[in-house]
Amino acid sequence: MNRKLRRLRRAIDAMPDPEWQVFHRARYRDLDFFEIAAELDITVAEVEQRLASAMVHLMEFPNDEQEH
Repeated sequence: MNRKLRRLRRAIDAMPDPEWQVFHRARYRDLDFFEIAAELDITVAEVEQRLASAMVHLMEFPNDEQEH
């Protein structure tokens, strides 16, 4: 597995659960915000906030070069 994929996998694994729940449904199950909100019993605004937080987590997660 290349370095970028390893970093992405580690970042997803380290994601806080509320953000992971939304990220997983949006990216892997291809659910829309309304479907995610209904499944998790949260508002669409909360889905948007959690997905934005998940994306920030992925972008800010340290890369391999920063760890060594």
